[in-house]
Amino acid sequence: MTDKIIIMFHCGGKSIDVEIPSSITANELIHGLNVGFNLGIDESNESECFLRSENPLALIKGNIEISELGLRNGSSVYLR
Repeated sequence: MTDKIIIMFHCGGKSIDVEIPSSITANELIHGLNVGFNLGIDESNESECFLRSENPLALIKGNIEISELGLRNGSSVYLR
């Protein structure tokens, strides 16, 4: 069974609840949101390939698992 969390994704003045598995990596989350919401993130450029969060404050990037970043139900994730 995969543990899932619901985050609030803020982009372009909108807030969207997104359910994600807590065992995916930050890069997988970025890729999924980039493709799903057509964000235009250049995933080949490491300096542009990140998100940020509140509750907890974190920079979301790299191969670290979402659960290791401390993201939990209700965490807010922002495009840059």
